[in-house]
Amino acid sequence: MVKKTLSINVGELCVMFDRTRREILLVHVSILLLALFVITLPFFLYAIQDTDQSKNRSMEAFKQFEAMTDDQRNLTLPNMSQTDISMVMLGAAQINNEVNETIQAMAPPNTDMASIYELRSGNFTSSGNMSKVSGISRVLSVNDNEFLRFERFNITNGPELHVYFTNKGDLVNSRDLGTLKGNMGAQNYFLGDIANQYDTVVIASMPFKMVYAKAILEP
Repeated sequence: MVKKTLSINVGELCVMFDRTRREILLVHVSILLLALFVITLPFFLYAIQDTDQSKNRSMEAFKQFEAMTDDQRNLTLPNMSQTDISMVMLGAAQINNEVNETIQAMAPPNTDMASIYELRSGNFTSSGNMSKVSGISRVLSVNDNEFLRFERFNITNGPELHVYFTNKGDLVNSRDLGTLKGNMGAQNYFLGDIANQYDTVVIASMPFKMVYAKAILEP
């Protein structure tokens, strides 16, 4: 009977064991990741649902506030908590209103060509109260009529935002130019003969007296 000698290559054996260990480790890691996914999935789904519910609640709070009469607001505002105010602001922030007014729209009717030159301008900066803003504010002379114009404008929407022409951001002695026409897009505001009386544009929520953004105007 002929005996066969079993020849073992140590190097190949080490490679085989190393490969086996990697495969086992990969299986363990896969099982661990699957377990983590199963554990965290309910929390993830709950977070999504909670976010949607928060959006719905804040939108409802904003709609209720918008529907109030002036007398109702005057009675409600002093009793609103910061949480109540934040809910109204978050609801308003979900709404976008885009406008696109042209420079030619500032010219008098039946005017083919408008004589336009810039008097002052400044970039908008955010106040940090949950608001973001970008764009430029320009004071323009159009056929000897002075206007305030926003360009490349985009701001977080808010409850009843107004445009104020101020000195150093002082709302008390400011000139209210009216409701913000849109939180996105180019828009014009007639100034008349007050262009040189103020130096800072402020956008603020009129009922809450909360500043959203400002632009310091310079030559």
